Amino acid sequence: MSTLLFLFLVLFIPIFFLLYTKKINNMKDNLPPGPTKLPVIGNLHQLQGLLHRCLHDLSKKHGPVLFLRQGFVQMVVLSSSEAAEEALKTHDLECCNRPMTIALLKFSRNGKDIAFAPYEVSRELRKLSILNFLSAKKVRSFRYIREEETDLMIKKLKESAQKKSPVDLSKTLFHLSASIVFRAAFGQSFLENKHINKEEIEELMYEAQRINSYKFSDLFPIAGVGWFIDFVSGQHKRFHNVFSKIDTFLNLIVNDHHQLKSQTQDRPDIVDSLLHMIHKQEQDESFKLTIDHLKGIISNIYIAGVDSNAIIMIWAMAELVRNPRVMKKAQEEIRTCIGINSKEKLVEEDLDKLQYSWKKNKEDVDMEEAGYVTTVKKVPLELVPSPIFAIGGVIES
Repeated sequence: MSTLLFLFLVLFIPIFFLLYTKKINNMKDNLPPGPTKLPVIGNLHQLQGLLHRCLHDLSKKHGPVLFLRQGFVQMVVLSSSEAAEEALKTHDLECCNRPMTIALLKFSRNGKDIAFAPYEVSRELRKLSILNFLSAKKVRSFRYIREEETDLMIKKLKESAQKKSPVDLSKTLFHLSASIVFRAAFGQSFLENKHINKEEIEELMYEAQRINSYKFSDLFPIAGVGWFIDFVSGQHKRFHNVFSKIDTFLNLIVNDHHQLKSQTQDRPDIVDSLLHMIHKQEQDESFKLTIDHLKGIISNIYIAGVDSNAIIMIWAMAELVRNPRVMKKAQEEIRTCIGINSKEKLVEEDLDKLQYSWKKNKEDVDMEEAGYVTTVKKVPLELVPSPIFAIGGVIES
């Protein structure tokens, strides 16, 4: 391995630096402000730790619009509401695409999911999703799942309280979110899945999120430098292992629905709805829904749907625990609502009556370790004589 590395350095590094120098010289000077960049790696050394905090610290020093470079990937970072509105609303059509990394290309089945499909395909998938399984009627039809899983969680919490045993609330809320999503999307229990256990599902989800970030192959595409680093560091192997496990799991889910089709007609889940759409589509339709589209959509639901819901609940509860006065006020309102209606528990219709605690849950999603929100866009870098925040999105050289 050491001999191979030495030959690589001797042969490819000079070529790499020549191409790098040529690329830097071709860059325009009229760019937004930003921190000093090191040769080759750019600003990678300044983005260690939590990304949103690093970007926040840089924006305080260099302004709400700053220019960064990660390897050969150039980007404009927007960190103010005015700049975000300019890019994501005023210039939405120009900024509607997202950067397609090597990992995302693989996990999205070459752009066949909702999040990373080309605009026309994404629009068709969103339309099908809203009409067929994300409509208000369909969401209401999953109410029994939400109530059953919530009741089960409360029952377990009561048992733990009676035994005076500690509860990992983060894991409990994650399991609640996963249970609801799994039953609504796949028609199977998260806690008692026959194909994969809950620890493996949780680990796969977090591994997929980590793998889907930038790889060295994306940041250093010239002369195979990034590919070599990923190969030596084991990123390639980890990436393919995670994708293979997720794809195997999704294949088992789809095969189960094919075999048990007659048993799921009373309460069809999202996979049933997608399979039904695939089978009933006309031959002359311009857009053809395929099994790859199905896998892409349920991957979005599996990876994004579970985690985002769990994070909101976890941080809302963390903020309530951190503020005992607020917690007490919320508890009193809930108990008052139960007493007025002579109920044993709250149901979804009661949420609008909880003016204080319901608003608390809406407002207290903080920019903490797991609660940040980032939107990554890919657009050509365009310099225009207007306020600097008009340069929107993430760009690739």
